Amino acid sequence: MAPAVPLSVLDLVPVTTGSTTGEAVRNAIDLARQTESLGYKRYWFAEHHLNPGVAGTSPPLLIGLVASATSRIRVGSGGMQMGHRTPLSVVEEFGLLDAVHPGRLDLGLGRSGGRNFKPAGASPEREPVPERELVKVGKEKDGYAASNGLVIPPRFSFERLLGSPRFALNKQLLQQPGAETPDYGDQVREILALLDGSYRSPEGLGAPVVPGRGADVEVWVLGSSAGDSAAAAGELGLPFAANYHVSPATVLSDQRLPRRFPPVRKTGPALRDRLRRRRGGGRRRHGARPRRRLSQLGAQYPHGGGRH
Repeated sequence: MAPAVPLSVLDLVPVTTGSTTGEAVRNAIDLARQTESLGYKRYWFAEHHLNPGVAGTSPPLLIGLVASATSRIRVGSGGMQMGHRTPLSVVEEFGLLDAVHPGRLDLGLGRSGGRNFKPAGASPEREPVPERELVKVGKEKDGYAASNGLVIPPRFSFERLLGSPRFALNKQLLQQPGAETPDYGDQVREILALLDGSYRSPEGLGAPVVPGRGADVEVWVLGSSAGDSAAAAGELGLPFAANYHVSPATVLSDQRLPRRFPPVRKTGPALRDRLRRRRGGGRRRHGARPRRRLSQLGAQYPHGGGRH
C-alpha cells in the first residue's frame, strides 16, 4: 500500500569504503526495486563529478538501468547540471529514455556544472523565516527546525569552495574550451520549446528533435534558495525541488516566492496553451503543480538525506 504522504529517493550512488563502482550501481538498482515495492513515488539520481565516493556521474545512464529494472516508480534526474550541457543534448537523451519507458520520467534541471557563480556578499546566518514556523533545536550552532521537523542549520559560506583549485578543475574538465553557459532561465525555456515542438531559431528554423519532441516527461527546476532557479520555476509554472542537501540554511526561502513571482512569461503559442491547460485543471504535461505551503515542503519536495 502506498504511503499517505508521497515518499521519494534521491540517490548519489555512493561508493562505500572497500566497495567498487559496480557494486554501488547494483546497490542503487536493488534499492530502487525495494522502494518501488514499498510504494515510493520517485527515484532520482543526482549528478556529481570528481568525487571518489560518488558514482552518480550520469543521471540518464542510471535512469535507464533503474527504469529497466522497475515497472511503476517514476525515475528521474535531481538534477542535470545545465552549466555544461545544452538543451538539445538533454532533450534527446530523455527523449530516447521516454521512447522505451514512456510516462515515467522526471527531468530535473540544475544550474551547476561549469557555470560561473558569483558568491553573495555579507548575509545573515539564516534566511529570515517567520518565528512561528521555527522551533529551536539543541544549541545555537545546531540551528532551528521548521514546523514540519526539517532542520535549518546556520548558513554555510560557499566562497572558499567556489575559489578552490578543485572547483576550477571541475569546470575545466566539464566544459569545452572557451564555452560560455547561457542564462539558466533561457535554457529551461529552450528545453520546453524543444519538447513541445515550438522552438524556432533566430532565423525562424524549427528543430526536428527525434527522439525528444513530444516526450512525456515532467520537467522540474532544482534550486537551493529563492534565486534564479526558483524565479524560472515561477515564471514558467514548473514544480520546484529544493536542494536541501546543497544549502539547507536557505531552503525555506521559497515560502515567500509566490508573492515575488512575476506573471508567467509568454514565450510562444505552445507554451501559452500548455500553461493555460494547467491553470484550467487539464493534463499537466510537464508536471506543473500548485505551490505548496511551507509545512508541506519537507514531505513533497525532493531533498537530501536520501528520501522525502
